[in-house]
Amino acid sequence: MKRYRDYRGVARPVGVVVIGLSVFVALTAVVGWLFDLAADDEHVRTRGSEWALLVTAVVTFVAGSGMYVYGRRHATDFVSRREAVLAVSVIWAAASIFGALPFVVGAAMSPVDALFETVSGFTTTGATVVTDIEGSLSRPLLLWRSLLQWLGGMGIVVLFVAIFPSIGAGGKHMFGEEVPGTTVEGLRPRIAETSRVLWQLYFAFTLLAVFALHALGISLFESICHALTVMSTGGFSTRDASVGAFGDWRVEVVLAVFMLLASVNYGLYYAALRGKSLKVFPRSIEFRTYVALVGGCILFVTIGILPLHDGDLLRALRYGLFTVATFVSSTGYGTDDYSLYPPAVSWIVVTLMFVGGCAGSTAGGIKIERVVLMGKLVWTELRRSFRPNLVHVVRMGRQIVQPGALTDVVVFFVIYMAALAAMTGTATLLDAIPLPAAFGASLSCLSNMGPAPFHLGDDNFAGYSSTTKVVFTLGMLLGRLEFFAVLALLVPGFWRR
Repeated sequence: MKRYRDYRGVARPVGVVVIGLSVFVALTAVVGWLFDLAADDEHVRTRGSEWALLVTAVVTFVAGSGMYVYGRRHATDFVSRREAVLAVSVIWAAASIFGALPFVVGAAMSPVDALFETVSGFTTTGATVVTDIEGSLSRPLLLWRSLLQWLGGMGIVVLFVAIFPSIGAGGKHMFGEEVPGTTVEGLRPRIAETSRVLWQLYFAFTLLAVFALHALGISLFESICHALTVMSTGGFSTRDASVGAFGDWRVEVVLAVFMLLASVNYGLYYAALRGKSLKVFPRSIEFRTYVALVGGCILFVTIGILPLHDGDLLRALRYGLFTVATFVSSTGYGTDDYSLYPPAVSWIVVTLMFVGGCAGSTAGGIKIERVVLMGKLVWTELRRSFRPNLVHVVRMGRQIVQPGALTDVVVFFVIYMAALAAMTGTATLLDAIPLPAAFGASLSCLSNMGPAPFHLGDDNFAGYSSTTKVVFTLGMLLGRLEFFAVLALLVPGFWRR
């Protein structure tokens, strides 16, 4: 009898995703090339990279087909939870590797830099190693860079489940590993149907963002790129100065609104559509906490940066709104110089990086739902200390939270803090950088944030060593998959029969 489990069938879903990725690469090459043809600008941007993307698409398609054929020979009718966990991790790794090829072939980036940029895209982190975005990346590559974040925002695995519902119960497991947070409120048990509805909502919001930005005078190409990255709360921009390059408060307000919308649990949108009522929003404790947090932080930051803007309240409110939106959503667009903020405001920014948006959204961070549950758990334990004979339960609204879910929250927080400490220590040892800078960069990657507080010089990761970039890359993947799906692979019992 074999000692280890047979996981070769996992190659089938991985192959399907890689094949799908090749289609997106090819479409990006064609669309980017068409935008290049229609452009009337004369500034130098690397032309001809569409051929690099097309070559990459062919290589990716062939590799994906090979995986699919191999996995199909060993696939079973039922996908177990273990296979689903392994498939999610391998899918993200394979998508990152093949997604990096356009940067290697089309922009002559090193493999480590290309992988960092791709993982930053797929995980919607937004950290970059590109120091000259406008001068070194062609339109096809800029579009691919934005599309990476859009695909990773709702989740490439969720897209796979939506398109290929035949994986059955395994799809439920994969869906659960992919969607961030502890609960997915308001969603139906049929995972394939749920996935399709989520992607339809995601696509509709993205189209709305394109129209809104284009109506404000932003070119169609840049409107598409920024719509892709704002709804994914990714933060990649087509400009070196990010959103600040537009210098238009209307653009900043529109993007801030979409960032905040993208940070709300998509399950609430689904429930509102299904029930044709907006009552689900005020009934959600997480949503109410989110609104209170955002409103309070906007007020605090606006007052805090008022002296930096010569006492101009409207100008301070403009930057206060955008700062809170970009950090609570983990998007990471930039308009203001955060390094000049007073210590109290910087503390608010770092806190928002820890907390992040709602569970079931595209935002990063610990998630507001977990913060609420940890607060309730602490309060319950305090009451238990002087009234031990009473039955104490933790509720989210009217629903009793099971002890297993509370354990998951506590374990997640412990692992998160341990990973943050390990990454910070590793960065200081490898690159001999100050502890605050290492902490900010590690928090940025682990929370899938993008901007790194306490950064030395430009807010860019190009200056780190290749080894440190690999560490940060792993941190981004751990943060996006919320640890359990990846760390489970390190447990010996996972591989045994």
